[in-house]
Amino acid sequence: MKRIEALNARYAAVKSLLGYGVEILAVGDPPGARLNSAARQLVRAASDDEPDVWDDLIGAIKALRWRRITQPQPVLLNPATKNAAQRVAHEVTRLRGAVADEELLDEVNAAAAAVAESNSPVGSVLLRSIEEVGAGSCVVVAANRPTQIAVEGWLAEHGASVVTVSMLEPAQPRIDLAYAIGPPRFYSSALVTAPVTSEINFVMPAWIADQTVPQSNIARYAEGAVVVTGRSLTEGEVGDPDLNEAEIGDEFLPQPEWGTRQSPERAPNRDEVEARKVLLSGNHGVWLDDGQRIRALDPEQPAGERVIYMQVEAVRPGVYLLLREGETEHGALYEDALNLLGDEAEAVRATQRAWKTRLAERLSEFGYRTVMSQLARMGVRTVEQARAWTDPLLIRPNSDRDFTCLLEWLEIPLQPTFAHATKLRKNIYQASANIREELEAAISATDLSDLEPAGHLSLEIQTEGVRGILATRVLAICPYSEIVPRHDTRMLFEDRSGRWLE
Repeated sequence: MKRIEALNARYAAVKSLLGYGVEILAVGDPPGARLNSAARQLVRAASDDEPDVWDDLIGAIKALRWRRITQPQPVLLNPATKNAAQRVAHEVTRLRGAVADEELLDEVNAAAAAVAESNSPVGSVLLRSIEEVGAGSCVVVAANRPTQIAVEGWLAEHGASVVTVSMLEPAQPRIDLAYAIGPPRFYSSALVTAPVTSEINFVMPAWIADQTVPQSNIARYAEGAVVVTGRSLTEGEVGDPDLNEAEIGDEFLPQPEWGTRQSPERAPNRDEVEARKVLLSGNHGVWLDDGQRIRALDPEQPAGERVIYMQVEAVRPGVYLLLREGETEHGALYEDALNLLGDEAEAVRATQRAWKTRLAERLSEFGYRTVMSQLARMGVRTVEQARAWTDPLLIRPNSDRDFTCLLEWLEIPLQPTFAHATKLRKNIYQASANIREELEAAISATDLSDLEPAGHLSLEIQTEGVRGILATRVLAICPYSEIVPRHDTRMLFEDRSGRWLE
C-alpha cells in the first residue's frame, strides 16, 4: 500500500471510531470473579497484618488473575494458567500455620483450583465472534508479546491472526476489525487514538469494573483532541463488579517487589556508582549504571545483525540484554584488549595505573567537589566523572580535550599516557567486535524459537573466557537508584523479585 493511501486509511479509521466509539463486551466469568474476590480479600488482609508475610501469595494470585484476563484459551491449551494455579497452591501450603485466617487460605486455594479447571467464557465468546466475521476479516490484539505467543498457539488453527499493539502497524488495510483481549486500560491510547482498524472491540471479564477507554495524555489540553467513547455490552452470567478498586489501589498487572531505597542520601564513593536494579527473566537481576552502551539481542533482525548496542537510557521492559554469566563484560574485555597489545601491554598498564593513582590521591586529599571545581577551571567538561575515571576498567575520558586537560592538571606528561590509553581503548573496541562476531555465529546456530516463550536463553561461545552468555528479557526497571560497588554493576545475580512478572 502506498504511503498516502495508508495515511488516508488511518484518517478514515479515526473518523469511524470517533463516530461509533469502541465496543466493550463484558463476559460473565463466575470462576474468575471468585478468584478476583479472593485476591482482593488477600490485599485487605495484608493491609491489616504484616504485608511481607502475604507478599508471595498475593504475587502468585495476581499472576493467575492476569492470565485469566489475558489468556482466555481452553485449559488444555493453557499450561501457563495451570502452572500459576499450582504456584498459588504452593504459597497457600507454605502459609498454613503461619497466619490465623485459614478460612481465607481455603477460599484462595479453591478459587485458584476452579480457574485452573474451567475454560474461560471470554475465550468462547472471542472464538465465536471471530468465526462470525471470518478469521480473515479481523485481527486479535494481545496485551503483550508473551501473551500474544500463548494466544497465537490457540487461534492459529482457527486461521486468526494475533498481534500486539506494536505489531498492528503492518496489518493488512483490508482488515477493519480488531478484537483486543482484556479491558481498555491494558492498552496504550494509540490503539484507539491512532487506530489501524476502523472497529475495535474489547473482550473482557465482566468482573472488571474499569471500562475507561484510554485517551492521549494531551487530550485534556488540546482543542479538537481525539476522544473515543465506549459502548458497553454484557453477555452471560454477569454479577456486580467490585466498584471499590480505586479505594484499594490493587493493580491487575502483577507488580515487582521493589521495597524502598536503602542507600543513604550521599554521593557515591570512589569505588561506587548510582545504579538501578533491573529484573530479568529466569529469576535474574542486574545493576545497570549510567554507562553509555550495553549489548542487546534483537531477534527480529536477520541473521548476522541480531547483536546490537543500545544506549543504557533506551533499555525498556521487553528488551533482550546479552550478559555474561559469572563475570562482568568490562573485566573480560579489558584483559582481551591488553592481550591484543602484546609486548606493549605492561607499559600501557603502567601508564594507566600511574594517572589513575594520582587522580585517586587528589580526590582523597582535596575531596570530590574541590576536584570537580579545579577540573572545570582547567576546561574539563565531564567533571562529574572524576571518581569514575579512577576505575581501572574505565580506560580514559571520551573527550580528547577532557583527557588532555586532566593529565595537565595531574602534572603528568601528555605522552606516552595519552597514546597508550587511546590505543587500549581502540583494542577494547576490537575485542568487543570479536566477541560480537562470536555471538552472531552462536545465535545463528541456535534455535531462537524458545527465547520469547521462556524469556531467556543461554548461548555457548567457544572463545576461551567468553563462555556462558545469557540472552534475557528485561521485565522491570526500578524507579529509583541505589549506591552499589562499581564492580557489581552489569553482573548477573539471582533475584526472584520479578518471578510473578513472567
